[in-house]
Amino acid sequence: MKYQIAFSIFLMFSSIYSAESLKYTLINELDVAAPADDVWALIASKDAPKTFEMLLPGMFEKLEIIEGDGGVGTVLLVVYPPGSVPLSNEEKFVTIDNHKRLKEILQTKGGYLDMGVTFYMESFQIFPKGRNSCVWKSVVKYEVPDELASNVSSLISVEGLLTMAKAAAKYIVDSKKQSSNY
Repeated sequence: MKYQIAFSIFLMFSSIYSAESLKYTLINELDVAAPADDVWALIASKDAPKTFEMLLPGMFEKLEIIEGDGGVGTVLLVVYPPGSVPLSNEEKFVTIDNHKRLKEILQTKGGYLDMGVTFYMESFQIFPKGRNSCVWKSVVKYEVPDELASNVSSLISVEGLLTMAKAAAKYIVDSKKQSSNY
């Protein structure tokens, strides 16, 4: 009887432990030689999806607003080139905070959620660093059941956000140079 109780308690704790999700946060910071307000204007723009699609033609097969106008509540269909993992997802702009210069984007359908991830959010935040420079902080937060973590975590990184940040930073810096030459 003692052994049955001990084994039952062990199974109960094993079930609780295996049902837990692991939480991950991936962070990258990029110094940008442009004012924070200029960088934020691009990120917060209702045309940001079109701008990123233009700046990174090989990164996305399609970025399409399927609901909303580019502001909070907008749902975006993201389709990656053939062979990408994941191939597509839908995401929702849940925060666009002009005071904090923070944009949060929640994956709502497909993508990593179809692979067992229970929560996936990307965010961009811009911090002033002097008059003509800033820091672009990109964050990926996700939760995944511990039994799937080793399979899924190798696919998730902050590199895609870093690529977007670098392309946008270059675009802003180049635009400022062109406008100052006139």
